[in-house]
Amino acid sequence: MERVLPGSEVKDRIQDLAVGLAADCDAPEADVERLMRENLKGANMLPFAAFVTHDGKWVGGFSGFRDAAEFLKVLDAAEQSPLIQASEATRKKLGGLADKATKAAEAGDWKTVATACREAAKSSGRCPERKALVALRKKAGAWASGRLDEAVAAARAGDVAKAQAAIADVRKQLAGDPEADDADTGTKALRRLAAIPAGEAGARNREKAAVEYRESRWAAIFEPAPDAAKPDDPAKPEPDDGGIEEGGG
Repeated sequence: MERVLPGSEVKDRIQDLAVGLAADCDAPEADVERLMRENLKGANMLPFAAFVTHDGKWVGGFSGFRDAAEFLKVLDAAEQSPLIQASEATRKKLGGLADKATKAAEAGDWKTVATACREAAKSSGRCPERKALVALRKKAGAWASGRLDEAVAAARAGDVAKAQAAIADVRKQLAGDPEADDADTGTKALRRLAAIPAGEAGARNREKAAVEYRESRWAAIFEPAPDAAKPDDPAKPEPDDGGIEEGGG
């Protein structure tokens, strides 16, 4: 299966469907052993695979190797299981949230989008309405990433006020979400940058700070600023031809 799971046609589908859990086949957890024993009776060929609901209900599974085409058929069956489909009541609620979030996204109100998605996460079940909300949340994340990249560019250009405004925008819109944590890291990085003196000692401090923030986008603000564009060389004077016109005599 190590050759099948990484394939793009399988990987993308399974990431959308499930959260993976690997168990030691020689010493599995008691719940895993019970689940497989009850639902894959007589299975004796590795790998053993199972799909279950978030609360442990059996959806499907198999024993033995499956190539990509066969594995995709297993995913097809799991996706269509009524055990993982949203109820009509859930779909109705998610539909209302999706409509609200769509209008909010069109207005650039990412706070409302994030709030709707958090509310949707309280329920379970697959449906188009949930997928629409997931897509909208990705748009909110892309917006936040763009704003924070703008903050980095502004800081590198020396416009700290612009950088702070972009960071505050993300924190306001997506408070309590991972993007706000990234914004908080940016605030700390800007404070660190402001405390670094000029000169050779400052250069060493910038290098140290860049290492400390190397796992984030904010490391870039400690790098040397791009060299200012050099002015073009002044136009050279035309060679003196002695005043003799072409063709003169």
